Amino acid sequence: MSVTILSGGKFFNSLQWKIIFVFLMLILFSLQLISVYLVQSLEQYYLKNFKEGFENQARLLSIFIQPTLGTGQGWVEDTVLLAREFRDIYTMEIIILDSYAHVVGTSGSQALIGRRLIKDEITRALAGHASDVIRFDPARQERRYHLAYPVTNIRGTIGVIYLSGSLQGVDNTLSEVKTILLTGVLLALVICFFLGVVLTRTITSPIKEVTDQANYMAGGDFSRKIKVQSTDEIGQLGDTFNYLAEQLSRTIDEIYSEKSKVEAIIQNMTDGIIALDGQGHLIQINPAARNLTRIMSLTVPAMGRSGLHFMRNLIGEDAVRQFLRDQEPFMAEISGLSDRYTVEIKVAPFKIEKGKLTGTLIVIHDVTRERELARLQEEFVADVSHELRTPLSTVKSYAETLLDGAAEDPQVRTRFLQTLSAETDRMVAMVKDLLTLSQMDADRTYWQRTAVNLKDLAQEAVDNLKQKEGNTLPLLSIAPDFGDFPVYVDRDKVMLVFSNLLINAAKFTEAEGSIDISAKMVENGVMVCIADTGSGIPEQDLPRIFERFYRVEKARNRDFGGTGLGLSIARKVVEEHGGKIWIDSVHGKGTAVHFILPVVDEGEITS
Repeated sequence: MSVTILSGGKFFNSLQWKIIFVFLMLILFSLQLISVYLVQSLEQYYLKNFKEGFENQARLLSIFIQPTLGTGQGWVEDTVLLAREFRDIYTMEIIILDSYAHVVGTSGSQALIGRRLIKDEITRALAGHASDVIRFDPARQERRYHLAYPVTNIRGTIGVIYLSGSLQGVDNTLSEVKTILLTGVLLALVICFFLGVVLTRTITSPIKEVTDQANYMAGGDFSRKIKVQSTDEIGQLGDTFNYLAEQLSRTIDEIYSEKSKVEAIIQNMTDGIIALDGQGHLIQINPAARNLTRIMSLTVPAMGRSGLHFMRNLIGEDAVRQFLRDQEPFMAEISGLSDRYTVEIKVAPFKIEKGKLTGTLIVIHDVTRERELARLQEEFVADVSHELRTPLSTVKSYAETLLDGAAEDPQVRTRFLQTLSAETDRMVAMVKDLLTLSQMDADRTYWQRTAVNLKDLAQEAVDNLKQKEGNTLPLLSIAPDFGDFPVYVDRDKVMLVFSNLLINAAKFTEAEGSIDISAKMVENGVMVCIADTGSGIPEQDLPRIFERFYRVEKARNRDFGGTGLGLSIARKVVEEHGGKIWIDSVHGKGTAVHFILPVVDEGEITS
């Protein structure tokens, strides 16, 4: 029954009650062992005294009856009287038997006289050996002690004295002793129980406190401390646990801090980061990865769902199979023609334990801009080479022609030298424009911003163009409502914007056409519009019109001269002033170029 309680009872799920139970069982076993030993010792002691008393009485009685045993009827009567006297004195039953086991005297019923009494102990006594035995008497419901003592003389055994006495007194005494011992055991168990509760509480209370602290630590609370009230092993356990909690708190704070840093880095990286666990389930994805996959028209699985299908769509079935087989870093570059993107993808394993892949890291790096810049650089070099090759070829051929004798003809020489001068001016202008753009790109241009009247600046640009081109220009006019707008700009750079835009408008506008310059206040500053009635720009060319060396009609534009860099310089200057520039055009009907410049405060103009 106790085993069942220990294994399944809720009461004994507590360490305290287990200790108390074991402690009480040990005490009970020890007391039971001592009690059994004590009772057996007392029983042996009382029985020994009882037997010695019977033997002494038997020996004394044999002395009285030995001389006259078997001498006649008178002896028998004397024997009966003697037996009764002994019985009255010593409360025992006495039977005297002759050498043939016949009863010759008794302290009890006289009906036994003359009868033969055969018992084992009597038989052994007739053989000359005293013999005793303890039997339970059902009639009296008690134990009785029987002693058969031989009566001997020089001829041998001449009779037997058979004594019988009740052991009820001994049994009563032993019963009282047992009662006293049982009471003592119960009292000792009660005392030991309360002592055990007090003792085990000193052990289990700190353990319970440690357990509670462990539960708080499991919930993330490391601020609680165990109260250490002793210097023994339990106290050392409390000190160690407090130290453990402090170290864990510090370690977890450091891990959390590092985790926060890593998460902040991952979330704010421009590269896309996607992480899968060992089973291929998605465990991490940053915003950059979501944006890139959206551009690539790929569907990202939900957190915790399988990402293997996504990997197959990203790098292909063969690449995924190779990565899972080799478990080595894998790199690939993927381009989309319709969406115009180029990304570098690196797939790497987290960690390999015993040949098992425990995680996969996918890094998506957007190289669209780099590839586009490389392409533009290649186009730029090709355009510069092409633009310089034509005038250089012209200069070389004309110079060779002059050297071959054409210089002797004054008309031919003059015409050739004028062409050489024009081509040289064109190359100088191109190199100058390239240098200006290069300085602006490298942020090495000095901007001297001052308060300028925009109308005066526009009028000066018109006058310069008229003076240079003469009467071949279309009608140039400044709108009557062009007010005196004060702007805070670099005067020379904005003059360059006006000049480039007016020259472009004049090139593609017939002499019968017109070029109008207007301005008005807008929310962000002053918006200037230069509109012409020229040939206009095809719609498909508008997105690239500000690219360097880009021409709508390259052959025709080259015939007009120019470097193909004017609009690029104009956009760079306007943007450096914090404004913007754009073009509205209808092919065959004309073009309108708009740009916005910031307005200066009245205080800045005064100063």
